Amino acid sequence: MVSLFLFSVIAFGCGERQSATPLRQETLTDDLGVEVRLSPTPLRIVSLAPSITETLFALGLDSVVIGVTDYCDYPPAALGKVRVGGMSNPGFEQIASLKPDLILLSVAGNSQADYNKLSSLGFRLFVTNPSTIASVYKSIKSLGVLTGTAARADSLLAILRHAQDSLALVARLRPPKRVLMLVSIRPLIAVGRGTFLHELLELANARNVAQEAAVSYPIMSREHILTLQPEAMIVMSDVAQSPQDVANAYSEWRSLKAIQSNSVMILDANLLSRPGPRIMKGLELLVTALR
Repeated sequence: MVSLFLFSVIAFGCGERQSATPLRQETLTDDLGVEVRLSPTPLRIVSLAPSITETLFALGLDSVVIGVTDYCDYPPAALGKVRVGGMSNPGFEQIASLKPDLILLSVAGNSQADYNKLSSLGFRLFVTNPSTIASVYKSIKSLGVLTGTAARADSLLAILRHAQDSLALVARLRPPKRVLMLVSIRPLIAVGRGTFLHELLELANARNVAQEAAVSYPIMSREHILTLQPEAMIVMSDVAQSPQDVANAYSEWRSLKAIQSNSVMILDANLLSRPGPRIMKGLELLVTALR
């Protein structure tokens, strides 16, 4: 379809790191509202979130990434970096031994306690909170400015925005569907408003049946889902292995339209749930699944 944009992204991240461009501003405000100094340009970066790691590699910064989490598995070259533990339980001694000049964290993946600990150790920290598509793009731009690769970030963002427009246009060529997206089955947790996943559903011309919920990721009852009667269900691959797993989760679900019409799709959780440079690949998955 329009997946050729992915080859542009891949090729984009494989080039040499661009020369640092002099910046007029001295600091950059992160998503916690903290001003972080831009100088010196970081040469030893530890990433504490998979989406951040993917962004750094897409910006051609693989040579300066010295540590990543156990969950940072893309691109394949990230697997060769030193592991510093999980997002919720990083190894502080391991991180300190790497002597990073910048540590990158995310609001969703890392805890306030870990931030405070790393801050107390004197590290330069920068926190992102990419909860919407716009803030994903902002995160990419910020990481470009922070690392002296702003021009490269701008080019990457142009590719992503073009892909977004192209995929949304394709999606609008077919009638909309009422869709339920689940990020957990036990308990039942759906995708609601205020999330980039909800926005991806909208771009894919889907009507999110959980959009009226008061929270971004509502816990739903199986009975309520029966009353909603989604025409299609999107389930993350780390939640269920097959549509049959979903159909068997609750006996009464066999009466759901989505299950009766074989419209339960298991999609790659890494592509859909990571708010980074592959976000439009996630949209492509949705557009293809709901065609």
